Amino acid sequence: MPQSVSIVTPFTRIRSFDDDETPDGLELLVRPLDGLGDPVKMAGTVMVELYRFVPASGEPKGERIEFWNIPLSTPDDQKTYWNRTTQMYEFRLQLNVRAVPPDRAYVVLVTYTTPLGERMTDEYTLELPVGEAGLAGS
Repeated sequence: MPQSVSIVTPFTRIRSFDDDETPDGLELLVRPLDGLGDPVKMAGTVMVELYRFVPASGEPKGERIEFWNIPLSTPDDQKTYWNRTTQMYEFRLQLNVRAVPPDRAYVVLVTYTTPLGERMTDEYTLELPVGEAGLAGS
């Protein structure tokens, strides 16, 4: 079982999942690590939450915009999300872009719950590069 989970920040981003340039999803990469820091698979549930970013605050998470519950309990779930080459989970999460405020930064929170009920979390402030097409016309 993993001892920690971490969002792989260089590859987690807002992007388009179809043939146009308009962003419509969150590509999230998560690496679970064992006690020695090596990648391992995980079973249980992953909850992903997207929040508005609150600048200059001790608590950067503002209003929750979106959330997804992702089961990792069957072999098919593992095949869907686990990348053998990178040894991490890859989640392509559709966004309701009309409901997402046109900000330049968001907070992504990942909570992994093991089958025994233990929880592990990681948080990442996702900033959209200047000049990149933002969400909802940002």
